[in-house]
Parts: sequence; structure tokens; C-alpha cells
Amino acid sequence: MQVQQKSTEEIISQLALMQQEISELKIAKIALDAQTQMLEKLIEMAETPELEHVLNVTLEQVVDISIQVTGAESSYLVLFNEHSVIKNKIFKHLYLDSLEQQNLIHRVLEQEYFTWVVNHPVVTAIPDTFPYKRLKILPECPPFARSVLSVPIFKHGQLLAVLTLMHSQAEFFNTTSVSIMEMMAKQIALAIDYARFYGQLETYSQALKLDLEQGRQIQQNFLPQPVPGLTGWEFASFFQPARQLGGDFYDTFLFPDGSIGLVIGDVCDKGVGAALFMGLFRSLLRIFSEQTFSNANISPTQAVILTNNYIAQNHSELCMFATIFFGVLNPSTGLLTYVNAGHEPPIILRSSGVRQRLHPTGPCVGPTYNVHFQEQQIQIEPGDIILGYSDGVPDARSPKGDFFTEKRLLSLLEEPAPNAIALVDRIKKQLECHISEAEPFDDITILAVHQLAPPS
Repeated sequence: MQVQQKSTEEIISQLALMQQEISELKIAKIALDAQTQMLEKLIEMAETPELEHVLNVTLEQVVDISIQVTGAESSYLVLFNEHSVIKNKIFKHLYLDSLEQQNLIHRVLEQEYFTWVVNHPVVTAIPDTFPYKRLKILPECPPFARSVLSVPIFKHGQLLAVLTLMHSQAEFFNTTSVSIMEMMAKQIALAIDYARFYGQLETYSQALKLDLEQGRQIQQNFLPQPVPGLTGWEFASFFQPARQLGGDFYDTFLFPDGSIGLVIGDVCDKGVGAALFMGLFRSLLRIFSEQTFSNANISPTQAVILTNNYIAQNHSELCMFATIFFGVLNPSTGLLTYVNAGHEPPIILRSSGVRQRLHPTGPCVGPTYNVHFQEQQIQIEPGDIILGYSDGVPDARSPKGDFFTEKRLLSLLEEPAPNAIALVDRIKKQLECHISEAEPFDDITILAVHQLAPPS
């Protein structure tokens, strides 16, 4: 009989342990489900960069999920800044409309309550608020806060927020509620911390976008205006950076003797760094061209050599370089004197239909000090078009990754173009059709110069 009684006591004890384990597992399951919900929301926000007011959305989700897992009727979440000053407030009551909730949001809890929370930095269930004067939530102590579950949210020892769950029934929150919110507190801290960081990142991103847009406008302003009052010649161009800022550039400028400088270049890489060097290359070519002119000898070779040596001597550690075609055109005679420093060979479209290429006469500009560049000349006749472009034209990619190719470009030149503008427009339209919705692969630059044929 004694053995049977002992066996019964052991069974009862084991059943009690099993019930406790089941209860703990249920609590863990509820907390895990809530944490999973919060994690899914974080991932959703991370994949939706255009989402505004991320912090407020996160706080509202914390409030909703906390009400869901504890059965609370209302919830009040207060977020503090790094100086422990209240920054955000979210109040939700299941049985009040939005206007009533808005009217209560600044009156629900008083500062004395938060002082009490700081002195009790653990999840605490207050079974009945009536005996606690400091917890009287409104002067009339509204019935929706008869029992309270206080959840302080800490991160690295700093109080981030206080989540207060409320119910109109006394002794509503129990040890299970406390256990669930203890498990959720770290996840809530992570969510709030992430949202804060995301908000700061969004602010920085917007500032960066503004800076880049200003940079884009400045770079666009670098592009030359049409050469004024030049009878018998026509200029057309197209410039499209792969990003907001690009490394391609072109330039046309007038020398005092009436000659025209023609430049098309491509700085290695893309983006801000390439754009800065693009401005440097452009400025150096202009400065050194003016110097050579003052010496009564307009020499594209000398300007390119001086530019090359400056970059190689002062910026060699950055390994930046550019391919450059630089020509000096005499509009009276049609003589083009040029240097092609590793650039895509411009095409001369003769009025007779014959095509000629202006192949490289030296290496790219910048990597090596004091290299040799050869100068060459070609005669441009009435009706001829000089077409220069960057490698972004043949390398333009379709949504499937197919290149535009030089072969396709050349096929567009088989049909005679009436003028430079029509030719550039033809190439531009084909490029746009080819690229379609694809992400731009490289900067695209086109410059066309047309010697008009005399009227018949």
C-alpha cells in the first residue's frame, strides 16, 4: 500500500513537471510567433526602401503584436531619445475610435510613472492600479487601465522605450504575460534600434541624393554651349551618364584665331570619382591649350602631353586615367589636327559614302609620365561628318545582357544622314530601344561635327 502511494505521488509529480514544461513551451511558442512576425516586418521594410516613417510604422507594429500576444485592451508605447526625452508616442485602444485615441495620446501616462519604471527595470505586472496613486493614469482613473503590464525596453543599458499594456479587468496580466513580454523585450529593442538606424540612413540617403543631383547639374553645366557664329559648321551631341554623375565628357571651344577645339573623353570607372577627374581632365586640356596658343602654336599634342604628365605626377596613386580624342579644327580650311590618346576611333563620314577612322596615335592619358603622342592631320570636306563617341555606345546592354556592338553602330551609318543632328538622333533612338528598361552599363557620349555643303 505504501509502495502504491509512493508511485501515485511520483506520477502526480511527473504530471506537474510535464504541465509546467508544456506551459513554458506554449509561452515560448507565443513569443517565437510574435518575434517571427516582427522579423518578417523588418525584412519587409528592408525590401521596401521607399517606405516612409519607418520608425512610426515599427512602433505601431510593436503595439499591435503586444496586444495580440497578451490579450491587452490597450497599449501605450513611449520612445525616448539619447537624452531620455520623450520622442515618440503610440497609443492604441481596441474599443476607442481614432479621434478618441488621438485625444488621449498625450494624457495617458504621467512622468511620475516613467520614473517608477526606471526604478523597476524589469517586466512587471501590476494587478490593480487603484492602490497606486502614481499609476493613476487620468484624473478620473479611466477603467481601461485597471491592470497594467509594464515592459521597459533597454539596449546596452540605455532605456529606449516603455511599453505599457493595459486592461480594464483587475489582475488580468499573470506570470505567463510577464514571461512572454520578457522574451519579446529584446526583439522589440532590436526592431526599434533597426528602425532608428533606418531612419537615419534614409535621412543621409536623401541628403546624398540631393548632393548628387547638384553634382549632376554642375556636370551638365560643364558641357559646352554651341559654338556661336560659326558659319558653315553644325554641331550635335548626346550625353547620358550611367549614374547621376559620369566620367565621360566632350568639349568644344573657340581659340582666339577662330580655330575650334574638339574633345571627347572617357575617364576610367563611373560615378563620383570619375566625375571629379572628368572635370580635372577637361580643365587641364583647356588650360594647356590656351598656353600653347599663347606660344603661337596651337598643338593638341602638347596639351595632351602636359595633361598626361600632370595626372601621372600628381595623382598616380589613384590609378586614374582617361582615353581622349583631342582635335583642333580650322573652320576656314577644314583641316583637322588631332591626337587620339587610346580613345574609340572617331569616324569620318564622307559625302561620297566612304568612311575613315581616326585610330589611336598614342596611349591613354594619365598612367605613365612623359609618354609619346603622335599628331596627325586629316582634311574635312564640305558635306563630311566627324562622329566621335565613347565605348558606352557599343557596350550598351539590353535587358538580356546583349551588347549594342560596333557592328550595329556602323550599320546605322550606311544610310547617309542629312546633318549631324539627324545622325545623333538616329543613334540615340536605336540605343534607347536596345537598352529599354535595362540598368545603364556605362556612360554614353556622342559628338558629331558636320561641315555643311554649300548650297547648290
